[in-house]
Amino acid sequence: MPRRQYDPMAALTDDLSSGPDADLDLPDVEATVSELLAEVDELRESVGDTFSLAALERQANLLEQAHDALTAALDAVDRR
Repeated sequence: MPRRQYDPMAALTDDLSSGPDADLDLPDVEATVSELLAEVDELRESVGDTFSLAALERQANLLEQAHDALTAALDAVDRR
């Protein structure tokens, strides 16, 4: 399964050209992270006690996306 890189800052690239004082339309980080964590929980429950390398890889990818979203949000706050 190919790995898709999540880009949480993609929504901000068009707004940055408006200038430093422009209001940025920041993504709803809390909702994004909550959805990703809910997917992790659903996946963990669906596998149960069995070991699935594919499920573990999917969970790792989802957690990495949540981490990236949080890191991008912190970077955006630092730039303000």
